[in-house]
Amino acid sequence: MLYLETFLLCITVATCALIRFLLLLVLLYLKRKGFQSIPSAPVDSFYKGHVKTLKRAKANNYILDLFAEWQQRYGQTVAFFTWGRSLILTSDPDILKHITTDLKNFRKLNRLPNRSFRGQRLAGWNSILTGGGTNWAAKRKIMNQFFGKTNMDNIFSFCKPYLDSYLRKTLMPKVGQGKTLELVEELTLIFLSFPLCLGVEEVLTPEETARNLIQILKMISKPNEYNFLQKVFFAADTERINTTKMIIDMRAKLWEHTAQRMEELKHEDEIKPSDILGHLIRANEACNFERGEVISCIVDDLMTLYLVLDNNVKQIASMMLHLNKYPTVYAKLVKEVRCTEITDLKSLTSLVYTEKVILESLRMSPALLRGTRKFVSEDEKPQQFGGYRFPSGTHFTFSQYLIHHDNEIWENAEMFNPDRWTPDFKTDPFTYIPFLVGPRACLGKHFAMLTMKLVITALLRNFDIEERFNENAKPVIDRGRALLRIKNRVNYHFSPAIQGQKIEF
Repeated sequence: MLYLETFLLCITVATCALIRFLLLLVLLYLKRKGFQSIPSAPVDSFYKGHVKTLKRAKANNYILDLFAEWQQRYGQTVAFFTWGRSLILTSDPDILKHITTDLKNFRKLNRLPNRSFRGQRLAGWNSILTGGGTNWAAKRKIMNQFFGKTNMDNIFSFCKPYLDSYLRKTLMPKVGQGKTLELVEELTLIFLSFPLCLGVEEVLTPEETARNLIQILKMISKPNEYNFLQKVFFAADTERINTTKMIIDMRAKLWEHTAQRMEELKHEDEIKPSDILGHLIRANEACNFERGEVISCIVDDLMTLYLVLDNNVKQIASMMLHLNKYPTVYAKLVKEVRCTEITDLKSLTSLVYTEKVILESLRMSPALLRGTRKFVSEDEKPQQFGGYRFPSGTHFTFSQYLIHHDNEIWENAEMFNPDRWTPDFKTDPFTYIPFLVGPRACLGKHFAMLTMKLVITALLRNFDIEERFNENAKPVIDRGRALLRIKNRVNYHFSPAIQGQKIEF
């Protein structure tokens, strides 16, 4: 009797599992039926969709090449599927216009690696970059006063002397020793020094901040190489534990400094135009947060600032890689930089060719290689744009890199050609999007352009820079990730500038 009951129980469980599986297949069919009008590559299997193809592409670091192949075969807008999720890959300007300007129906995803690390808050969910809703809008309105174009003159007056001092005290002694320098590491130290002259006191030295940031970025972008049992025994993972402790320590020090600065602001009538921390405090106080949460959100914004400054690091490093391949462009850039005395913002903005080089570098290697948004219509009904009808809940993927390398949009798209950026050159606002466009366009784009110009002009004016790459591991742009990253060490030899140019600080 016991055997019979056990047999019947097994049959019941198996039947329920089969019914559940069949229901899942029916639901998948009904869900994907809404995408029948949209071109799609053949699926690996009905149940998994394109999972196998995507995993193989990710493992071999050619995810963008796969996307490019799909768009070349099937058009600008392509559907693909992963298990129960339906996704749209697009570079259609009309669809991109909806994605970037319609905040009500298109939302950022919650699961982003810069928001938390293994349960430890990193940049949080309410920062200028990751937030949304009325609080985000209120913060952005106040921070526009700091990051706006009209305030760049004030920021220049603080950043330029600080950068000159850093080169004289820190970089020149290293150059004098004749060592080969790793460019990404040196640029990280330079860019992470800027907050120190903009109201964020030295709670951590630039060296400590750089070391921490490099480790954090390494870990949050590291592929998940662990199986279930290894995840269960996560406590044995020393590297991840140390990274978590690093984040906790950074946030604790920034918390203490922020709380102290908030008390000081109570006795100050105005915030200095160059005081980024003061602006962040006012911006978060304008939101509907409790006091403790206000400080946490300010720390979120400071952590975000550090993470975003790293994008500028990678941008300058990738620019140098492009310049290595085009020596005539490099020579023209150096000539302009060394023939122009940089004394104020006006003289910096007069560097026309330098700006062209930066614009072209942003086209060739945008800091954000690809982005995602989730379409959630207010009435939960499908909507039509770009010639297709999309159900609510659809995930959209777009690649700035692929759009910037599309030969149908850009003439000789694979060529690094700063001269394309003439005053008469016009582009569709949704085909050149290194800083995105619309309400969620990069708030700090003017600050990014200013600091990138300052750094590249300071380096090329004062140093001759020659590559010292490892022949067996030359640096290349990693196109397998969402953010711009460079594989292998970017080694350069720095020497004081020659050709009769005086080095001034």
